[in-house]
Amino acid sequence: MQQYRIDPRVDEDFNAWFVVYQRSELARDDENSSGWHPEEIRARAMDDGGPDVTHLLAFGDLGAVPVSVAKVEATRNDATPWWRTELHVDPLLRGRGFGSAHLAELETYVRTRGRREIVVAVIEGANEVGRAPNRSFAPRHGYTLGDESARRDLAWPFPTAVRDELLARWRPLAPDYEILTWTSTTPERWLADRAHLTAVMPSEAPYADLEPLSEQWDADRVRRFEERVASMGRELLVAAARHVPSDSLVAFSELTVSRESPDTAYQWDTLVLRPHRGHRLGGLMKLATMDLLAHTGLPVRRISTFNSLLNTPMIRVNEQLGARLAGANLLWRKTLSEN
Repeated sequence: MQQYRIDPRVDEDFNAWFVVYQRSELARDDENSSGWHPEEIRARAMDDGGPDVTHLLAFGDLGAVPVSVAKVEATRNDATPWWRTELHVDPLLRGRGFGSAHLAELETYVRTRGRREIVVAVIEGANEVGRAPNRSFAPRHGYTLGDESARRDLAWPFPTAVRDELLARWRPLAPDYEILTWTSTTPERWLADRAHLTAVMPSEAPYADLEPLSEQWDADRVRRFEERVASMGRELLVAAARHVPSDSLVAFSELTVSRESPDTAYQWDTLVLRPHRGHRLGGLMKLATMDLLAHTGLPVRRISTFNSLLNTPMIRVNEQLGARLAGANLLWRKTLSEN
């Protein structure tokens, strides 16, 4: 058996890869398994001109259905110390050593491409939080926990009375701020501010034990990101907080939902710059993106969000919105040997 990279443009190979990936997701948490759709993964893996690209890897015998699959989020920035990966063993074939064998190949793949660390992301379903196999598997293979996030789900549609009550409570706490919204593409006026917020997010957001990724964002990269989201068939709903005295954006929040399978809307990045925290801007922006979601008319059943356990202010906001614990996301890290 060996590891090999999948070309997302070859239907037969990609479909075999996705079958294993999806089967793993369904085994984890069938009720809440509305993760990436095939064309969304394809779009990320086919964006060869962007600052990052998703590598799709399979493990098994050539010409046969893979026994396990992996994703690697590869950045072109050589200063990036680690790459984020995922590993999924076919649930029908677990317990036979395939996970360990593939993990070793995955580590070699990352190391030989100049990265000194690997980060493996694992999502736990609602029924396995704290006791999923990764909790023992990862330490046994030399990994330490870099960060743990809690997944919380918010039932949709959101009660209007609750929305109005929260808005009335939070809005007076932000007298110097204006909440702006847009869909799909950032207005030209705010493009530079939007790029700056995304660039500083790795250093501003809390991580337990991971070196922040230093990334370069400019107007072109924001536009490419927006084009990628569109090619994935997703609605991109954005709210931002404008600091009126400085006339600049100091916070943003993204909500996305698949047009093809709109069961779950996902909260993506949310950031409030440190000097502007304490004004409930995170909550106000979330309410604003929810207003945008309501106007799409899509039959969404829940909004799902992940927050690092260190990010207590945002967890508090989500709990005030009524979100309930529905899973976890763990980032396991390992320093790779040079040989």
